[in-house]
Amino acid sequence: MIELEGESPKIEIKDQKAEILVMRSLKRNTTASMIDSGGFGAALGFIGYSTVLPTMALALTQSEPFVGLITTIYTGLWLLPQLPVGRRLAGRPYNKPVLVKLAFFSRISLAFFALALALNLNTTALAIMLPVALIIFRGLDAGAAVAWFDVISKMFPPYIRGKILGWTQSAAFAAQFLSSFVVAWALGMSGPAFPYNYALLVGLAAFCVMLSWAALTFFIEPRSETQQNVSAQLNLRQHVGSILKADRAFRLNALGRILIGGIGFAMPFYVVHATEVLHVPKDNVGLFLAAQTIGGVTSSLILGSISQKRGAHIVMRIAMLLALIPPLLALLLNLFARESVTLATMGTALIFVALGATDGSFLLGFLQHVLDIAPPGERTAYTGLSNTIGGLTVIAPTIGGLLLRATTFPTLFIVTMLAPLVGLLVVLRIPNARMRAEG
Repeated sequence: MIELEGESPKIEIKDQKAEILVMRSLKRNTTASMIDSGGFGAALGFIGYSTVLPTMALALTQSEPFVGLITTIYTGLWLLPQLPVGRRLAGRPYNKPVLVKLAFFSRISLAFFALALALNLNTTALAIMLPVALIIFRGLDAGAAVAWFDVISKMFPPYIRGKILGWTQSAAFAAQFLSSFVVAWALGMSGPAFPYNYALLVGLAAFCVMLSWAALTFFIEPRSETQQNVSAQLNLRQHVGSILKADRAFRLNALGRILIGGIGFAMPFYVVHATEVLHVPKDNVGLFLAAQTIGGVTSSLILGSISQKRGAHIVMRIAMLLALIPPLLALLLNLFARESVTLATMGTALIFVALGATDGSFLLGFLQHVLDIAPPGERTAYTGLSNTIGGLTVIAPTIGGLLLRATTFPTLFIVTMLAPLVGLLVVLRIPNARMRAEG
């Protein structure tokens, strides 16, 4: 038995061979993770779900509910399938093969949609192909993500995981920041005409996700500590019930996840509000993406350190506070910035800084907390269940689109603020996972 001491309380490692493998491969795995996250982050910048995808959807259909539907597909097809996948992968000694296979078929779908855009098919065909491509991309990536969380949890022990995840997430947001300059040019007056501007962006996204996939193949995955798991002994309903009934910390985490998901009501409409109501020029979409990535980089570095030193429960509280900023600021801009494009542009940029910071808090808060409290053989089941529960909020953008069509932007922003306000009360009750582990 090896005892390791670091910034966190002393941790005992029972499997000496596994720990030796982890330490020997730490540099390689960290480098591969940085490239993986950087490539994937750049791709998500090129097809930003709160910037590029909404404007593309609006250009194809001129339909606000369709814009909301695209965002719902983007988030829902990543979250909802993870419970059954997590149960299937639970207890396996190795999950890297599943990760590599699913990630490849997921990411190649972007290349086909980029080709369709480049061929300048009619808008009806493209409007049909857009959700289909997103269903394949995000649906298969959902399974890959479950395997990724398990592999990451084994490659990086708890006493260094928070810091490394902060670094890798910063790499992702930094790559998004660089991609924002290309987005600004492509969607600006000097960029290619529609749909070639979007063909370029989706094509670059396809290249970057394949670079990320190549990095995954270099991961060195330690063997799981155990192959025994509750998933194999219970059916789906019993297993979900056993986790929710027995684990109060998980229940609170899941409820907080649902409530912070309420930010999705307005998520795809901040850029629409800025360009259509406040008359901010559309070539500022790249600026907003840059602001979002700055918020993500900054929060990743700061919250990664907080997660490691203070615990993921503190990060969850900060996340709720960050989630309040965008709808509150958008409401103020709607009231006071209609006559000033400069003020509207600066205020919307701050909204996207807060959105990026909120995005940066999910992995280091809610998901890191799940990894901390999950039994080793049940990590995939816990993360799958957590993300599937989070998937209950995927309908939020579509509801937001319907609400916006029936009411006004101020009403939408007020409704959006309520969820994280209640969520803050919930996460304040979540204890430090390290205290539970020591107990």
